[in-house]
Amino acid sequence: MSPRTVVVIGATGSQGGSVARELLKSPHLYRVRAITRDPSKPAAQELAAIGAELRCADLSEGAEALAAVFAGANAIFALTDFWATQSSEAEIAQGRAIVDAAARTSTLQHLVWSALPDPEKLSGGALLHIHHWKGKSIVTDYIHQQYPALWAMTTTVLFPNYFENCLTHPDRYLSKPDAQGVYNMSFPHSPHTVMPNVSIRDTGKLVQLVLESGTTYFAKTIAFYNQALAEADKLAAIGEKYNLRTKYHTLNADEFQRLLETRDGMSPEIALDFTEQLLMFEKFGNVYDSPEFVQAKEIPGLKLQTWVEFLEENNLLAYMKRS
Repeated sequence: MSPRTVVVIGATGSQGGSVARELLKSPHLYRVRAITRDPSKPAAQELAAIGAELRCADLSEGAEALAAVFAGANAIFALTDFWATQSSEAEIAQGRAIVDAAARTSTLQHLVWSALPDPEKLSGGALLHIHHWKGKSIVTDYIHQQYPALWAMTTTVLFPNYFENCLTHPDRYLSKPDAQGVYNMSFPHSPHTVMPNVSIRDTGKLVQLVLESGTTYFAKTIAFYNQALAEADKLAAIGEKYNLRTKYHTLNADEFQRLLETRDGMSPEIALDFTEQLLMFEKFGNVYDSPEFVQAKEIPGLKLQTWVEFLEENNLLAYMKRS
C-alpha cells in the first residue's frame, strides 16, 4: 500500500511541527505535506531536509487557495492560531476556510482538528470573554452543522496547558526570587485548583495513533492531557528539585488581569480573555475530565510525558534566572 499523504498546517509551529516530525519517522506510511507561510525559514528547511514536501499557503487567503494545497490529501491536521492576530473574527474565517477546502478534497479520509471547548457552554454563560476558545468551538460547530460527511471523518482534539509554556513564557509561568531569595508565583487559582497539562511535543504521538486507528476516533473529541496539576504543586516540585524556597500567591481576577497588562503588556481585552480561561478551572473544575471526551491519558499504547519527566529533561532554573 502506498504511503498516505498528510497535510500538516502550521508545520513549523509547536503542534504542527510535532506532528510533521513524528510522521516523517515513517516514510513507508506517510508523505508529509508541510504548510507554511514562509518555506525559506530555517524551521521549514529543517523539515524539508528530513523529507517533508513544503507548500506555501496563508490561511487568510481563503478556501480556494487552501483547496489547491489540500489536493490529493488523505488526511489533514488542521489548526488556527488566535494569538497571531488576536482576533476571533480572523480566526473563525480561517477555520471556516480550512473546513470548506477540506470538504472539497475528494481524496480526504480523515480530518484532525486542533480545537478548544465552548467556554459559554462549560460555564453556563458565566465566562463570555475567552475568545481564543470560543472561536475554535464555533469552527467545530461549523464542521458538525454544515458538513455532516466531513464531521463523520473528523477527530477533534482539545489542547490544554503546555509544559513548554515555562520555556516560551518564563516570566508568566515560572517564579522569580524576591529580595529574600524566595521564588514567588501568582495565579488566580487556589493552591488546589488543577488544570489539564501535557507536553506539546507529544502531539505527534497522539495524531499518529489517531490516524492509525482507522474509524475509532471519527466524530469523537479527545481531551489531550496527561496530568491534572495545580500550579502550586508544579512550583513546589521545582522548589524541591532545585532546593529553592517558594511561595504561591492567589490573586483575585482584577489583580491578575492588571498583572498581565503591566508585566506582560497585554491589552485589557486579551488580559481578560487569558484571566477568564484560568477562572474556568477555578470556578468549574477540570472541565476536560468529562465522560463526553475521550481521555488521551487512557488511550492504549499512548505514552505521554509527565511533569517530573519534563523537569528532568529541562533546566528550568536557568529559565527562572533569565526571566
